[in-house]
Amino acid sequence: MPTRFLTDYLPFATISRWCVVGRSGLCALAFYPLASHAIPLKSASTTFDNAVNISTAERQPSLMVVMMAEFSADRQDIPTALNLYKKEAEKDHTAPVFERALSLSLQHETPEQSLIFANYWQQNNPEHMPALFYVTHLALKAHDYHVAGEKLSQILQYDPDADLSQILVGIYPTNSNDQAELLNILQNMDTKDNMSLLVMKAGLLLQFEQGKQALKEIDKALKKQPKNSAFLTLKADILQSIDEPKNVLAFIEKARKTLPDNKNLFLYQTRYLINQGKTDQVWQVLNAKNNEQFLADDEIKLLAGLVGVDNQRHHEADMLLLALTKNPNYKDQAYYYLAISAERQQHFNEAIEYYGKVMQPDLVMTARQNQVNLLTSQERFADAIVSVQRLREQFDEFVPQSYIMEATILNKNNQRDKAIALLDTAQKQLPDNTDILFAKVLILPDNSPEFQQKRLALLTQLRRVAPNNIEYQLEYAQTLVNQKQNADEVENLLMPFINDTQVGLKARQILAQQSLHLGDNGRVVMLLSDNFDILPDVISGLLLEQAYKNLGNTQEQSRISQILKTELNYPTS
Repeated sequence: MPTRFLTDYLPFATISRWCVVGRSGLCALAFYPLASHAIPLKSASTTFDNAVNISTAERQPSLMVVMMAEFSADRQDIPTALNLYKKEAEKDHTAPVFERALSLSLQHETPEQSLIFANYWQQNNPEHMPALFYVTHLALKAHDYHVAGEKLSQILQYDPDADLSQILVGIYPTNSNDQAELLNILQNMDTKDNMSLLVMKAGLLLQFEQGKQALKEIDKALKKQPKNSAFLTLKADILQSIDEPKNVLAFIEKARKTLPDNKNLFLYQTRYLINQGKTDQVWQVLNAKNNEQFLADDEIKLLAGLVGVDNQRHHEADMLLLALTKNPNYKDQAYYYLAISAERQQHFNEAIEYYGKVMQPDLVMTARQNQVNLLTSQERFADAIVSVQRLREQFDEFVPQSYIMEATILNKNNQRDKAIALLDTAQKQLPDNTDILFAKVLILPDNSPEFQQKRLALLTQLRRVAPNNIEYQLEYAQTLVNQKQNADEVENLLMPFINDTQVGLKARQILAQQSLHLGDNGRVVMLLSDNFDILPDVISGLLLEQAYKNLGNTQEQSRISQILKTELNYPTS
């Protein structure tokens, strides 16, 4: 049976409406006159007309080529599909072909390549307004702000009130240089008070700390849409950068009177008050009679529950949070904050129960850790181990942490050997997990040369894997000091960190301990005394007490001992 074309099976009227829909869902084919289906006319006087029809058909997309392109795309032969589609798009009346070609290009080519194709097509089809929007979008995405500026100006010439918000979604530049370039283009463009561009300008001006100019731009937009909540919240953001909190709050309250039923503005007001530390006022706003409709919203109900917990209004907060446990979208957060509320009220068994009900992945680790801490504080070590083993069964991603938590529980229960054996097992299962190795380092005792050598071997291995990890470096230095080894290496390791806001104190304490070993008591005082006088801590106090004793300074020794005893509750001899 000879091969027959699809056109042989379908009448012309059907073919002319037929669409091949590709993976993108865009129509690949539309109404195209087909040269192969030109209806023969009997009259010789129509010869010229037939020639014109044939010539016209040649300038229009070929159905067969478009079909071949789509079949290539289905076979994932993208280069062939793109090549065929782009060539057909150069013909007349090719908007659907262009859109399909652009769709493929966006999926498989860079924004720069897509922009070149789209811009070329749009310049040859200037009457096609959607293409103008496509090109503008792509120009912004490709950071070609010169082309973006030209196209935005063209759009505004056609329609000064065009809504440009959709072409801006997801392509706002994050790089400060790109933002500055885009702002410069917008500043030099006649925006014709277009709201989309005014808002973009206002946002960029705010980022570059030009709040007063940003305020002018957003006010222009608000003149056109005074009840646009997004514009109102942006103005509130701008006011925060240039005005006093009381004036910002006054504007927000005024905006809420304009849109009393707007949830976004209500949330903005409450969160602004929270950021200002006015939690009592937040509670009043949340429970005001005229805001009852908002408290029925579960998102706001959760916020009210948290504010209630912070304000020690535990009964009211617990009622709100308990109601949320019936909502699958909020129940985990509700249980988590119910546990915190119970813990603050010293209802520890309730807190343990609530923490155990949290199953949301981004909360469950913290919840289980809090639960385990409460259980171990009650010496319920078996229950704590059951909790972490259940965590290991329920969440594959937390297997390493569960092993570490279980080992920590065993160690607190004076079962160090079992803890180390458990971590050995975990290491065999997860040989590349550095957290397990480091947990073993922290559990290994440092009271014997054998264990100290094991600690050093593990720390050397960890530092080889992650040479810039500060925790590993600090623990390595501490182990060397405990062994009274390699003083110069310890010095070189720790000196870069002594002024670090996060680990500086720890580094100075290790160096002070080494200085005691070397008999340099004056350096201990130099390293720790200033910090101790501002914010006392037990480790620094003990090191200073010993240093002053060695120096024979009984007055300072006595002062430090008194601070340890009375302020830090540390028993002294």
